[in-house]
Amino acid sequence: MKFRTGAVVGFAIGYYLGAKAGRDRYEQLRKVMSVVANNPPGRQLIDESKELADKGTSKAREALSDQLHGVSDQIREKAG
Repeated sequence: MKFRTGAVVGFAIGYYLGAKAGRDRYEQLRKVMSVVANNPPGRQLIDESKELADKGTSKAREALSDQLHGVSDQIREKAG
């Protein structure tokens, strides 16, 4: 639950700041990110971040699956 709240808050703040900054600032940030992505240490950081995100979504998927199985078992018990 904490991750989802943090993600929503992060998205909202990013959206607000992005809208406030305008197109010129967006282009400036895009250029910086391009330089970082083409730099080996920056590329490594991006790859590690992706791996961390993949692990987080995998854990969330497993937790959701467990919850759904529990709910379906409860429904079967009540229906049967």
